[in-house]
Amino acid sequence: MTRPAPRKSSLAGASPVAPPPEAVPAKAAPSPVVAQTATQPAAATTPAKKTERKTKYPPKVSFYQDPEDTARVRGAILHTMTTEGPRNLSQFINQAVMAEVERLEAKYNGGQPFPSVGARELPQGRPMGE
Repeated sequence: MTRPAPRKSSLAGASPVAPPPEAVPAKAAPSPVVAQTATQPAAATTPAKKTERKTKYPPKVSFYQDPEDTARVRGAILHTMTTEGPRNLSQFINQAVMAEVERLEAKYNGGQPFPSVGARELPQGRPMGE
């Protein structure tokens, strides 16, 4: 009996560092890097538009909070859900956060939306002095 020839992997010859040849655009000109200054906005000045959702649920956002405060939030939701509207933690937090965003836009930006900022564009890590 002869053994069948081993199958060749689709990854054979591919480099883990270099992009595949079809991913490299033909004649890609290097784009100039422009340093941001205090007068240059970090993002476009057009209002942020909600993107079309392709999934059933919106993207998850997480934050840190003391367990005692989290328990208070849950208690407030449970005891007011029939009269106030938010029926779950996500709805409650989204309404509270968007109310604060609208307040800040009214106070500091003439009621217009601030330029949008992408994920990982905010300062990260522990703030100095904490």
